[in-house]
Amino acid sequence: MSSTEEAAPSTKPSVDEWLPHFDVESAHQITIEAPNQTVYDATRGLYLSDSRIIRCLFRLRGLPTSALNLEGLNQLHFKPLVEEPPNRYVLGLAGQFWTPSGHLLDFDPKGLQSLDPPGFAKAIWSFEIEAVTSASGVFRTMTRVHCADEGARRSFRRYWRFIGPFSGLIRRRMLHLIKKSAERAGHE
Repeated sequence: MSSTEEAAPSTKPSVDEWLPHFDVESAHQITIEAPNQTVYDATRGLYLSDSRIIRCLFRLRGLPTSALNLEGLNQLHFKPLVEEPPNRYVLGLAGQFWTPSGHLLDFDPKGLQSLDPPGFAKAIWSFEIEAVTSASGVFRTMTRVHCADEGARRSFRRYWRFIGPFSGLIRRRMLHLIKKSAERAGHE
């Protein structure tokens, strides 16, 4: 299927269905001059550790910095929720993100929608590519966080006031790395 054709309707839940109620949403986008499949491949092949800024921010948070790509995020308890090449990839995570260790939960991805343990939060991180032409598209990333109760919400909001700008910086840097990689591959 070319990137200008309509994709078949998805049978997987959309971002709104995975996390319709949220306390925080952060979205970023960039136009990329490359076909959807090339952008998708660049996204899946991106090593976050290729960015000095991302490496530094991950190190400050105590996260691993070597060879970390989307597959490697599984080791950090991110769970793939939706994979629809070449248009969409969605990850889920649950824990107490505001604590030093994150108290990340191991969960069944199919149960994320109903997962709401008191004192915890859940998050989704989506990557979506919308074709504009057969050779370009808009790449979007969105993060949503839902806190299970008021105590978790207060803790998360204090944490997010400090971490939110750095989280946005990581995603904007990722978008630029993906754009550079996809456009380079698209012109080869």
